[in-house]
Amino acid sequence: MRIKYQIKPCLAFLITFLILLGCSEQNQEVNSNNNYQKQSTGTRILEWDDINEIGWIKVLIEESNFGEKGVEIAEIYFPPGYQDIAHMHQLEILYVLEGELDHIVNGVSHILTPGMIGIVKEPDLVVHRSNSENGVRVLVIWPHGKEVQVLDEEQLREIKLN
Repeated sequence: MRIKYQIKPCLAFLITFLILLGCSEQNQEVNSNNNYQKQSTGTRILEWDDINEIGWIKVLIEESNFGEKGVEIAEIYFPPGYQDIAHMHQLEILYVLEGELDHIVNGVSHILTPGMIGIVKEPDLVVHRSNSENGVRVLVIWPHGKEVQVLDEEQLREIKLN
């Protein structure tokens, strides 16, 4: 599935909220645990060394501050010249904040600029490539979760946030 859209930032929040609401796993039991944080500036930053500079993933929402497994949200910075390898996600929604992202799905390039969304879901293979001199910043939503665990297994450098 290859989708790209140009949307206004004010609509991005509404769309994100509706996606999260619709994709969250339904739990028949009432969750009496009301200890989740109702706002977040992030839980931690995961870093990796790239050819030109450091790339990073700022984890905004995950089980530790959401209070349950499920949706994960992060901000990712892909440095100039960055290109990852083909990989798969159950469902990934990318919203470009800054820069130009070459969102390659099943070998087909889709150039995403600020205000655009790229979506990829199983069994599609995706490659992210930075197409900007100053790198690319994206907001990424993984509605089904489990992606932060994969990042943890990659043993990236971790910086805890308060």
